[in-house]
Amino acid sequence: MRTRIAILCILVLGLALWPLTDRALAAPAPPFELPDLEGRATRLTTLTAGGTVLLIFWTTECVYCYAHIRDLNALQERYGERGLQVVGINIGGEPRQEVALYAQENGVRYRLLADPAANLDVAEAYRVPGTPTFVLVDRQGELRYRGHRLAEVEARLPALLEGGGGVP
Repeated sequence: MRTRIAILCILVLGLALWPLTDRALAAPAPPFELPDLEGRATRLTTLTAGGTVLLIFWTTECVYCYAHIRDLNALQERYGERGLQVVGINIGGEPRQEVALYAQENGVRYRLLADPAANLDVAEAYRVPGTPTFVLVDRQGELRYRGHRLAEVEARLPALLEGGGGVP
């Protein structure tokens, strides 16, 4: 009986979270302004003015986040000239100096934003269910994907960078 209740609870929780992940979206992205590792203010509107933005909500203790660093660096290098900006938003509550040290030690070559309190507000606004969460925002400031699959991000990028809406 307990097993059935546990399974039912897991199914209900999964169904409740399913609309929040791995979905093509078409809604305005919540605006934000957060400091980068040097303390300079970074606004979403400034980022999207330059093209498509891939936000990664991550923590220094997330092994899956660490595993994606090389792939995210490659995406920035491959598509940066076509307007992609890869931006990591640390939601682990670590101080900016700790995030900067982690980035240096692990070869992160994309922009990182780090404000222990404000980053959590942004994660809540984006309905981030866990780490890593990838969010694509097009140049019009519309959400185009939120989920955990980097392969889904890569599938949507060509159409977004050409000015389209990505894969539905």
